[in-house]
Amino acid sequence: MSEPILQGLMITAIGMGLVFVVIIFLWLLMDLLVRVTTSKARAQDVEVKANNHETDSDMPEGPSIETQRRAAAAAVAVQFALAAYDDRLTDKHHLGDGMVSAWQSVHRGRQLQAQQKRG
Repeated sequence: MSEPILQGLMITAIGMGLVFVVIIFLWLLMDLLVRVTTSKARAQDVEVKANNHETDSDMPEGPSIETQRRAAAAAVAVQFALAAYDDRLTDKHHLGDGMVSAWQSVHRGRQLQAQQKRG
């Protein structure tokens, strides 16, 4: 191959290699920050709770508190969505019966002014 093409391929390979090296460096840096900032006592508490959860047979079989919270949040979200849909259907600002929005009013006024200037 010609010299400029080989030089271009070499520059491309070096650039791509540097990009991947920087990505891996950032990944390792984030992993290090997570390990440093996470308290060891909290990690041990999580492990103890996990071990206790596996061995406890007196735990109720019903849904967990987190599952109940998620279900409640989903129900509230559905209620808000239904209320918004109902408001949209019965919107008092619909433009039927000759009503004009503020946007239409401004633009119609501009059109009338432009027509009057023409003479």
